[in-house]
Amino acid sequence: MKHRPVYALCPRCGRAVPLHLGERYCVNDGAPLLLACAGCGQPINSPYTRFCASCGRLHGEPSPVSPLV
Repeated sequence: MKHRPVYALCPRCGRAVPLHLGERYCVNDGAPLLLACAGCGQPINSPYTRFCASCGRLHGEPSPVSPLV
């Protein structure tokens, strides 16, 4: 069972925002806020997180790009 995210997180500055505030972009730098880990989809449930508790990926780390064949 997946938990609903409680926080949105700025991938640039790490600012955590409670979801009930309805912010979609970081007020510090304009980056779109993350609701879940880009690697595994685990929701962000702590305002203090920098890394995903499920896969260890740094929040805001770019997704790996598949090489063109």
